[in-house]
Amino acid sequence: MFYINIKIALRNLWKHRGYTFINTVGLSIGMTCALIIFLFIRQYLSADNFHPNADRIFRVVSLGNGTEGKVPMMGVPVPMAGALRTDFPQLEKVANLVQGYHLVEVVGEDRSTKQYYKEYGTAFYTDPAIFDIFNFPWALGEPASLNAPNHIALTQSTATQYFGNWQNAMGKKLKLNGDETFYEVTGIIKDLPKNTDFPIHLVISYQNFGNATSMRWNSVNMGHNCYVMVKPNTDIKQLQVQLDGYTKKYYDAKDPLSNTHLFQPFSDVHLDSKFGNFSPRRYTPLQINSLRILGSLILLIACINFINMATAQAIGRSKEVGIRKVLGSNRKQLLFRFLAETFVITFVAITIACIATEIALPAVGNFLGQQIPFNILQYPVILAFILILWLAVSFLAGLYPAVFVSGYNPINALKNKISQGNKGIWSLRSVLLIFQFTITLIFIIGTLVVLKQIDYFKNKSLGFNNNAILQVDVPTDSISKTRFDTFKQKLLQRSGVEMVTYAYTPPSTSSNNFTSFYFNNSSQKTDFLLCNKPADEDYFKIFGLKMIAGKPLSKSDTVNGYILNETLLHKLHLKDPKDALGKYIQLNRRPLAQIIGVVKDFNNLSLHGDISPVIFYTSKEEYASAFVKLNPLHMQETVKEIGADFKSTFPDQFYEPSYYDEYIANYYIVEGKTAVLLSFFTSVAIFISCFGLFALISFVAVQRTKEMAIRKVLGATTIELISVLNQSFMKMIVIANLIAWPLAYILLNRWLQGFAYKIDLPMLPFVLAALGSIGIIVLTVALRTYKMTTANPVEALKYD
Repeated sequence: MFYINIKIALRNLWKHRGYTFINTVGLSIGMTCALIIFLFIRQYLSADNFHPNADRIFRVVSLGNGTEGKVPMMGVPVPMAGALRTDFPQLEKVANLVQGYHLVEVVGEDRSTKQYYKEYGTAFYTDPAIFDIFNFPWALGEPASLNAPNHIALTQSTATQYFGNWQNAMGKKLKLNGDETFYEVTGIIKDLPKNTDFPIHLVISYQNFGNATSMRWNSVNMGHNCYVMVKPNTDIKQLQVQLDGYTKKYYDAKDPLSNTHLFQPFSDVHLDSKFGNFSPRRYTPLQINSLRILGSLILLIACINFINMATAQAIGRSKEVGIRKVLGSNRKQLLFRFLAETFVITFVAITIACIATEIALPAVGNFLGQQIPFNILQYPVILAFILILWLAVSFLAGLYPAVFVSGYNPINALKNKISQGNKGIWSLRSVLLIFQFTITLIFIIGTLVVLKQIDYFKNKSLGFNNNAILQVDVPTDSISKTRFDTFKQKLLQRSGVEMVTYAYTPPSTSSNNFTSFYFNNSSQKTDFLLCNKPADEDYFKIFGLKMIAGKPLSKSDTVNGYILNETLLHKLHLKDPKDALGKYIQLNRRPLAQIIGVVKDFNNLSLHGDISPVIFYTSKEEYASAFVKLNPLHMQETVKEIGADFKSTFPDQFYEPSYYDEYIANYYIVEGKTAVLLSFFTSVAIFISCFGLFALISFVAVQRTKEMAIRKVLGATTIELISVLNQSFMKMIVIANLIAWPLAYILLNRWLQGFAYKIDLPMLPFVLAALGSIGIIVLTVALRTYKMTTANPVEALKYD
């Protein structure tokens, strides 16, 4: 029986191959989207699932005081780990893990050949205990070797990159950041899985961390993490209560900047959008859930499209159903027969979807910054999802049409009168189409608003100039600092160089440094932190920062005055910028000095965040980069010339410049990808929804053929006939707009709340979406019904 049903299904599908093709294409597109999204989310959520003790691992995080209340920080004070080991016997292991940014110098055997590698964010200072907490196995050597200073371990791929063969790397020497200290390779770590939040290329003995012996509790380095593994059966809630009391033990109760600390379960770290993690590619729970919803909606639209197409086609098969019932087929047999057709179509569609997914995955993975495997043998869950997807879509898309068709009254079917009394069915079909267009309209409106917000980011003034500025990281050792003036003078002699300045960071960066301070000879620190920006006297000129009171920085190697921004002025409750001049500020571990100026506010963070209170001062010891203002007409030649000057001034250092405007653009990569994804899904939704519209128009055209013929005999023109057919569809699109507009408004308002600087939600995207949907309706109806309205009415009426 099964074989016969499949054989008949194939025969009918071939007979109606036009509908079969449209149904298969619609379902395969929806399934492809669902499958790609599933594979990405599965891969992303499986990060760091290879640690056997994950349920006993916790990260210690901090809550510090900021300008607007508690500030979440994934880092901890340096002495935290040592104190935890002493005061918490419930902790089996405690380890520091400090992210570092290093220029690695690989010295050849003869000491004459040198190669440089940038390990920015991929080098970590750590204790051997980290390898007891996490499952990062070693291929050569032992973690205990990191108990000694000047020892370093590399991953297999990193060691191969440095030395050609990781088996030969043991005992080799490396130098970091131009320092003359040699580090010995004492271990090789097996390459970490791709789906990990720890981008580790090399680990360095924690004893080489510059602040390893610091006992300052009020200083938190965001990259200084502390991980613990609790003993089995430990009550983490009780442990947290103990940690709250422990915090009071080490902090001064009168200090307004005292931090509080939490034990964060390791399972929460990967998707954490509050404290963050080390991964360079982070997706928030909101983004992951949004992808789930998008995939589900696209698949649902495809299923609705199938239902509309199947029920529209069923009118033409009424006599077939009537004959089968007269010959003895019962409803159950017909139900299985029509379901068999659906299963065949969905099987073909899921096969096409798998092929399309295999082809598209490399490009999708590259776009999302994630390697996405599609290996059914290695990951059986993928096969299970494909089977569930096939069965679910088959029943979801095929059950209603099968029930609808198999329920025909045989007499009415043979008389071709099954259209009578079908208002309920018609109503359901209309609701499905309205739903399709509601989702599509939300996609269209959302895409237009996201594109407008990104355009706002690109065009909004940040309060400083970032065009044609080259950032060159300079060595920070004591010998190199004596050559800063020489390097600057060399650059200024180049015709393509307009200005040069030294600083710790540019005006806007994600690597801001915050510190506590005393104001106007107060004996107590203020209750918020400052963003401090050491810079030389040319900083304000090159970035075009505007002074509103006082004078800019003067030439000096050390602190000789402070300049505040407007936000800091307001935080200090000073109304007039001139009132700040002459007052004193003392930054943490820096000298007391007068306020000499106030600068107009600029965005020191991305436009996602508010402006921080900022302070400027000169301090050659803290400069880390040179910023070079280039002549836009000769940029490429000038960059090469700057490289030659860099090599002649710092012969043992690595030259790798970057354009500052490109750095700023990277702030909004996630939003840019969101816009691309929305544009793609919107296009898919429009495409599939047009199929659904085509199906319903086909249904109406079959039912109203004689009506249109009579109208034409009575003198109606083609335009009038198309207008009549359009009326019901225009009502549907109006209803879809009425539903989509408030939903889109609520969703987009919520999305925009994530930005400190955002557009006012405009009406134009809503209007454009409405006009576009009406245009699609009119065009599709006209194309589908033009042939019917121009046909000879005699053909439709000659048998009546």
